[in-house]
Amino acid sequence: MSAGASEPAGGRLLLDEPAPGVARLTISNPAKRGALDAPLLAALAETFASLDARCVLLTGEGRSFCAGYDIGALTSEGYDDSGGHPFQAALAAVADYPYPVVAALNGYAIGGGLELAITCDLRIAAAGVQLGMPPAKLGVVYNHGGINRFVTAIGAARTRELFLTGRRIDAETAERWALVNEVVPAEQLPDAALALAREIAANAPLSLRGNKAAIAAVCAAAGALDDMTAAKLDAARREAFLSDDLREGLAAFAEKRPPAWRGR
Repeated sequence: MSAGASEPAGGRLLLDEPAPGVARLTISNPAKRGALDAPLLAALAETFASLDARCVLLTGEGRSFCAGYDIGALTSEGYDDSGGHPFQAALAAVADYPYPVVAALNGYAIGGGLELAITCDLRIAAAGVQLGMPPAKLGVVYNHGGINRFVTAIGAARTRELFLTGRRIDAETAERWALVNEVVPAEQLPDAALALAREIAANAPLSLRGNKAAIAAVCAAAGALDDMTAAKLDAARREAFLSDDLREGLAAFAEKRPPAWRGR
């Protein structure tokens, strides 16, 4: 990676090298609060595949880290992130990156944006930012692989609270839950995140790669599901994807009104 900056996804994903061995990726979509769509997700996957930095710093621009998948795209496409969906490909690229990835949460991290953050190895957040998982408020059954990421990070009880209430929590609460590793004043976040990335990048490359792989393997083994159980969970997700309630949840969100659930 060169020291200069580049702008994949039409300038909505910024790449630069702020320190030796550190690549910084900035989601630059402030008009939509950092929301993700297929081109931006494809750019994330492609960019991670092209990097060789010993630490990647992932952050956002403006008041949001990432507000999740673009709600307009959800309305037109339907919310199905199974199979070859670019959201899963982007998360896999982050998880499979051989060196540590640090999320610097400068603002809102909601839904898929929060899963993107928790897929990173470490998270540092600006004081006061809001985090949340709203699938219950939209009528979505979340991917069991994504839920496993949360259970692994914060345990089953906090995962239930996050997913079943749909409430947002602040960064300080997220730190108590171990959802983020550290909270710093907002004005200090860029420097604090870069200092952490520098510290990581200065360590032995083989150790970084080996320890990250070992931790990932241990976590994956604990959350493994048999094929029959995975199929049942996927069927429940598919039922929700095709439901009237999903269409109602998306419409209510767009119209800023309470949804009228029908249970079908």
